Parts: sequence; structure tokens; C-alpha cells
Amino acid sequence: MASELKDKSILFIGPQFHNYQELIIDELAKMGAVVDFYPERTYGTAFKLINNFFPARLKHYQATHYEKINQQTKSKSIDYLFVIRGYMMPETFLKAFRTNHPDAKLIMYQWDSDRTNPFSHLLPLFDKAFSFDFEDCKNHPSIQYLPLFYTNDVVSAIKNKNEAAYDFFFMGWFFPERYQSVLRFVQYAKENNYRLKAFLYMPFTTYIKYKLKRESLDRSIVSLKHMNRKEYLENLANSKVMVDVSNPNQTGLAMRVIESLASHTKVLTNNRRLLDDKKIYDPTKIAFFDEKNPMVQESFLNKYDFNGTAIVLPLSEWLALIFKRGE
Repeated sequence: MASELKDKSILFIGPQFHNYQELIIDELAKMGAVVDFYPERTYGTAFKLINNFFPARLKHYQATHYEKINQQTKSKSIDYLFVIRGYMMPETFLKAFRTNHPDAKLIMYQWDSDRTNPFSHLLPLFDKAFSFDFEDCKNHPSIQYLPLFYTNDVVSAIKNKNEAAYDFFFMGWFFPERYQSVLRFVQYAKENNYRLKAFLYMPFTTYIKYKLKRESLDRSIVSLKHMNRKEYLENLANSKVMVDVSNPNQTGLAMRVIESLASHTKVLTNNRRLLDDKKIYDPTKIAFFDEKNPMVQESFLNKYDFNGTAIVLPLSEWLALIFKRGE
């Protein structure tokens, strides 16, 4: 695989999410590629204000962002355009890129659903497209299913689960349905003397909206600051089970599901579409629950025997599949 990307130039556009973009860039460099990275959007105050309070202007704002990328890269020699998500990427950008770089391969990976971040109208403009979302792959035959990856720091965090500090751990972004589900799980854990670590990140703009509506929040669960990756991995390693309350707008397996299995942490999820991935699903490591009436079998929680991991992909293999020729 390294020879296929050796000295190849990759324009990588994607989200700045934790430090995943840096890990992807480093792995591509190990494969021999030269990578130019551009974020899919700006991350300053201007974007937050427009996105939350002037959404009608967002399309133009994003078009201007991508036009800047086009202007800065049009004279460069580029072999691949690699897009992860590509928030509100305009067709005009892709058409201009194809004109400026007619021999380049255009590859898309989606870790959001088409429902959350509409992208299906762009599919004809890409040479290959992948997604983690089961429903999108079903609805669009040109999309290849590919679950998310794990990174080396996840494996290095593995600890003895018999000495785990928590029975259950939940960490995710705030949205109303998830918040209510976590509240119910907190109550279930208290009633059954389970040790639970629950953490929901709420952006400050969302917090302001809740304050203006005078809606109450349990601040022992909701935080206005991200949990840093080191703390997240320590909590994951020191938990028997990761609780996954999936986003109702997508069907794919969240990163925390993949990272849990890679770290020898069991998964309790409300996403029964996980059954669609026969390589990953293993009833000794994965169980399902009703988010409106949480319950877990004691045998699932306390019987611990990982006997190897479920089949989840390390980042290097994930990228190798994406850039594999002839597909």
C-alpha cells in the first residue's frame, strides 16, 4: 500500500474533530503521501454566529470558504482529493477542482448521514464514496459501506476490566433525545447501585438557547467544555461497558462504539442496526437496550472474556481500503 501512495499529493478536506485529522495526516505520510489539509469550515466566532443566528447566510459563507481553498490549490499538482464529510461543500467547488486537476481521483468518506449533512447530490462528482451509515449505503448503491476506525492510542489504553472504576461510561454530544435517555440511565444506575460516568458536551451557543427558554439542565452531566482525549481514554479503559445512545438521524456505528471494542470495552447500545455488520456484531461484547426503559443483564455486565476483539479496523487498514486501486 505504501508504494501506491508514495510521493502522491493529497488534498484532504475534513472536520477538525479532536485530533483525528492530524492522525489521518500522519498515517498518510507514513504511506508516502504528501498531504495538504484544509478544514471543511472555519472554526471561529463568525461561523458560530452565522450558523446559530443567521442560517440563511450559511450557504454563501461556506461557498466563499471553498472558493478560497480552490484559489489556493488550483495551481498545485494533486493526485487525490480526499473529503471526509465536507460540510456544505458546493458542487461548484468540485467542478472547478475537476477542471483544474483532470487526472485526480476524488474520494469521499461520510461519518455523518445524508439526513444530517446532505451530500448525496455530490455523489456523481466523486470517483469513489464510502459511508459508515447503513441506510445511506442501502439507498445509494454507489456508496460502499465502511465502518469507522480506531487509532493506536486506543489500544495502548487497554486495562484489566475486572478492576474497572465504572460499570458504565457514557460520553457524547448533547441533543435533547440523548439527554433524556442519559437521565433515565442515570436513574437506572442509581436504583441498581451501578457505577456510572456520564458526560454530555453542550456547545455554549446551545446552552444560551436553553437559558433563554428557561429550561433546566443537570450540570453534573452536561459540560460546556470538551472532555480531552486523554481523560476520555482513561475513562473508557476504566469502564466495563460503554453506553451508546445513537443519534436518531443516523444509523451508522459511532466512533465510541469502534473505540470501545478496540479497547476491550463492551458496548450497550440502542442502535439495533449494528446487527447489519456481521463482522463487528458479537453478542458476548455487544448488547442492546431500550433507551426509554434501560435494563441490562447481570451476566453481560459481569462475565468478562474478550478472547480477542471484534473485527474493527485500525486507521492504517481503514485508509488502505479507501485508497485501494481498482475499486
